[in-house]
Amino acid sequence: MPAHQLSDDRAIQGTFMRKRRDSLASVVARDLAGRIERGDYAVGDKIPIEAQLCEMYNVSRTVVREAIATLRSEGLVTSRHGVGVFVEERGNPALSITREAAGELSEVLELLELRLGVEVEAAGLAARRATAEDLRQIREVLEKTDDLEAFAEHRRELDYAFHLAIARASGNSWMPKFMDFIGPVIIPRSQLLHDPQSGITGDYLRQMVEEHRQIVEAIAAGEAAAAQEAMRMHLSTSLERYRRRLTDA
Repeated sequence: MPAHQLSDDRAIQGTFMRKRRDSLASVVARDLAGRIERGDYAVGDKIPIEAQLCEMYNVSRTVVREAIATLRSEGLVTSRHGVGVFVEERGNPALSITREAAGELSEVLELLELRLGVEVEAAGLAARRATAEDLRQIREVLEKTDDLEAFAEHRRELDYAFHLAIARASGNSWMPKFMDFIGPVIIPRSQLLHDPQSGITGDYLRQMVEEHRQIVEAIAAGEAAAAQEAMRMHLSTSLERYRRRLTDA
């Protein structure tokens, strides 16, 4: 079999597996949402831990994390770092972002604009305030993305973890809360709805890792303006790419 055909076959298989994982995550999210609505899990209750949910639904940890991210983005649950996931009292849903909305190009553009408004400042604050432990956690995520195969498989999860670590390093307690509330749906999906140009290439991933590395180097050097510029360039690059897709659609 020619190498290019084998590569195409793997790409098709990867797309199928992502769609299947998204489908399973939606099923789990809907079932958990139903349990919350029925009162099986009341406000303030801790829902089963990740391992228990995997067993309950016979799915992987990745599927469970995607499902929890959906519930969190819809304001149904909140995560308490190191403690667990708890049912949240339903408040104003104006800022909630559904998985379906996050799959539309127009919504992705607005979310990236929102991220520019928050994360550029977060990077500058991190350069001024990051502790040694903050830097260790940021670098730990960065190192995981050096393995491009692992990064390709867990791109949204690792990308979100990277940006969340910087928000935490900002020293402003509201920035990670904001990121956590919106959840990983703010990281554009590799398979956008109605978008035929969804391929994630090795060159694209390498570029992302290099952009992340420049942000980290500026933060570690304590150079706030450079950290802001590196973050602005990183997010603006994504913004322009998706704008082109919307124009070409």
